Amino acid sequence: MRPRILNQRLAAALADLRHGELIFIADAGSGTSAKALRSLAPDVEILDLEVVTGVPSIDDLVPVICDVGDIEACIVTKDMRGANPDGFAMLSRLFDEKHIYEVPYIPDYYDLRDRCKLFVQTGDYRVHANVILVGGYPSADIPMDMILNGLAPKTK
Repeated sequence: MRPRILNQRLAAALADLRHGELIFIADAGSGTSAKALRSLAPDVEILDLEVVTGVPSIDDLVPVICDVGDIEACIVTKDMRGANPDGFAMLSRLFDEKHIYEVPYIPDYYDLRDRCKLFVQTGDYRVHANVILVGGYPSADIPMDMILNGLAPKTK
């Protein structure tokens, strides 16, 4: 039987996700408040799914989201492959390697996090257990410049 998202807000966010829009799946340690070293942009919606330590993990959540939603790629930190090999292996099973984009943790990953439509907090306690999901259908490779800067020219 195909899984169904029971969380109303997550189901609605996936139904509303358009091509190129981003969802950030965060580990339990990701700070979001104004008191964090790098606070989350105020226009990013937060959905806290934490239950207990480790639940849900990104391994629980990401495959289900990919199963029911239109997700074409993911973005991780360059550190994830070495720091969280199990998490990276899970993503490799879901996405062709060319659809796993690796970017520097600071500042690029935080900049992308602040462009996400939704920030989903999990209970995952592993280091670098964060992944940005890119809405859409599998298509041509996304140029790294477009990932980092979007389509619009950067304003100074």
